[in-house]
Amino acid sequence: MVEKIDGNVPGAIQTRPIERANVSEAKAPPITKQEPVVASATYDFQFRVNTKTQEITAFIVDPQTRAVIREIPAKEMHAASDVIRNLIGPRIDTVV
Repeated sequence: MVEKIDGNVPGAIQTRPIERANVSEAKAPPITKQEPVVASATYDFQFRVNTKTQEITAFIVDPQTRAVIREIPAKEMHAASDVIRNLIGPRIDTVV
């Protein structure tokens, strides 16, 4: 049950206005339009096909160091698909 409470209830919290300090407001510098920063880098792409599973893997390679930057799909996804294939594959691949 909700009762209407007015401001004259004894023990109620009385509010008072907040005083503002005399601080001169600093002006923000004007916003200027900046050109977006675009990193220009060239990378090599390599594609490999797993002959056993017929899965294609793409590799993004640094052209100078020949180091693999990213593998798509990741190694973890290949491991997960191998586990699923080993668990479910024999049941699906059986010929009736």
